[in-house]
Amino acid sequence: MNNESQRTLEQVYRSAVSGLYSRLRSNYEFLHRRFGDDGLKLIAEMSHEYGITVAQRAKARLESNDLHSVAQYLLRIFDTVARGRGLISTIQDDPDRVIITVDRCPLDFTMPEMCAAHTEMEKAVVEELNPGLTYRIGKSIPAGHHCCEHIVEKKQ
Repeated sequence: MNNESQRTLEQVYRSAVSGLYSRLRSNYEFLHRRFGDDGLKLIAEMSHEYGITVAQRAKARLESNDLHSVAQYLLRIFDTVARGRGLISTIQDDPDRVIITVDRCPLDFTMPEMCAAHTEMEKAVVEELNPGLTYRIGKSIPAGHHCCEHIVEKKQ
């Protein structure tokens, strides 16, 4: 017990987030093994529903729901969950599109389909905050790229 009390708040946080991500990934893998493509659909539906609740809470805090404000909110989510985990997020923007680049998958996905199902949350957040925007994955670590690109852009 004495060793536990010597851990910093940051160490406790990192450990908790790591454990939660490990459990989440295990749950996803279980659903996929048990139900195949239907399991991926369940993951996508759960993620989408959760994203809507996140967006509803965010609406009260965001001063604006324009492209850059929504992308900054998404980056804040990434930075919060990645805290202390070595993820580096960068943002590139132009008037019609923002690309958030992340150098490591926090859930260590190996299947692009699992990533797509999981990131339904991000898609729901973006599109709920501003129906004139859309979210998509560009490059993807699970697909073999060196980074993930989370693209928020104005609908055409």
